[in-house]
Amino acid sequence: MNSNKILHCRSAQLCVSLIALLGGGLSFGSNAIGQTRDWQPQRAWVFVVGALKWKHRDMFDSFPQKNRRDAQLVESFRQQGVPDEQVVYLKDAQATTRQVKTAFTTLLAKAREGDFLFVYYCGHGYKSEDERTTWFATYDAGDDTPGWSTDSIVKDIEKYFKGSRAFLTADCCYSGSLAQQARRLGQRVSFACLTSSSASELSTGNWTFTEMLVAGLSGKAFADLNSDRQITLSELAEDVKEDMAFAEEQRSSFTTTGSFAQSTVLARAERKVNPEISKRVEVKSEGKWWKARVIDARAGTFHVHYYGFEDSDDEWVRLSQIREAKIEYPAGAERNRPVINPNRPPSDTWRTDRIQPSVP
Repeated sequence: MNSNKILHCRSAQLCVSLIALLGGGLSFGSNAIGQTRDWQPQRAWVFVVGALKWKHRDMFDSFPQKNRRDAQLVESFRQQGVPDEQVVYLKDAQATTRQVKTAFTTLLAKAREGDFLFVYYCGHGYKSEDERTTWFATYDAGDDTPGWSTDSIVKDIEKYFKGSRAFLTADCCYSGSLAQQARRLGQRVSFACLTSSSASELSTGNWTFTEMLVAGLSGKAFADLNSDRQITLSELAEDVKEDMAFAEEQRSSFTTTGSFAQSTVLARAERKVNPEISKRVEVKSEGKWWKARVIDARAGTFHVHYYGFEDSDDEWVRLSQIREAKIEYPAGAERNRPVINPNRPPSDTWRTDRIQPSVP
C-alpha cells in the first residue's frame, strides 16, 4: 500500500441507508450469467437515491463525491441489461422529499405482477425524539421538512407495488428499522431485509456494506462462500454480517418474511481459482497490519482489498505478509445511542475518532 494513499471513506457522519426491493426472485450479472439466476433484468425496476450533500448544512455535513458507490451500483444494473427507462437515480439536490416520494410511488405503479424492484438510498439516517420514527434524510430535510420515513417505504410498497416480494437493504445509522417495519407492516408483499446495523445503532461512515452488496450482486468470486458458483440471499447476508463485524465492529441485521426464500439465487458467481479467496485476513504493509480480504490469487501471491480503502489501493502480496484474522462480534445486543430530535439531527461525530479524513 503506498504511503501517500490516504484512507478514502465517507465521514462517519454519513449514515447510509440502502434499500433493495424486489417483487420476485432477484439476481445480478451479465445476460449470459443471468440465465441461471432467479430474475430477469428486463423485468427489474431500479430506484436509487444518493444524498451526499444537503441544503441545510448546519444539520447535515456533506461528503466526498469521488468514486460514489451509489453511482457504481446504478451502472452495474445498466450493464446487466436493466432498461434505462426502468432505472431512476436521484442524487443530492435532485433528492428532495417531494421528488423522492413522487418518483418512488410512480415507479412502483409501473411494475407488473412478477416484476422485480430494487431501491437504494444513501445519506444520513436519524430518529425522532420518541424513537418511534426513523427517517432517511432527503436533500431538503430540516426544521419544516421531514425526510423519507422507513415506515412509509414499506407502506408504499404494500399499496402500489404489484409484485409479490421486496428485498430491503440499508447501510446506515438505525438501518435495522427497515426490518422492523417490514415485519410490522408487511402483509401482501413478502420481504427480505439486510442492513448494516440495528434499528437503534449508528453505522460506519465507510462503504463496507455497499461494497459487499455490489460484489455479491455482481457475482464476484470472493462473495461465493461455498464455491458452488451461486450467491444466494442467505450467503450474501452472511458475507455482510462478517464484513461488518470484522471491519467495522458492528452487527448487521437480516430477516425474511412470507415466501421470500433465503435460498433465492441472487447471482451466478465467477469461478474461484484458489480456496484462499474469500478469506478475511490481516496484511502487513509498510510495517503495519491492515484488515483486508483476499479477492484473487495467482502464482503463490494473493490480491487483497483493504477495508475502508479505494480499489486503487488493492495490491498483490506474498503469503508471508498475511496472518489469519479472528472475527469478533460486538458484545451485547445494542450500544447506547443518543436520542435525536427529528428537526435537529446531530452530525454523529462520536465516530470521527475512528475514521481518517478523505482527501481529493
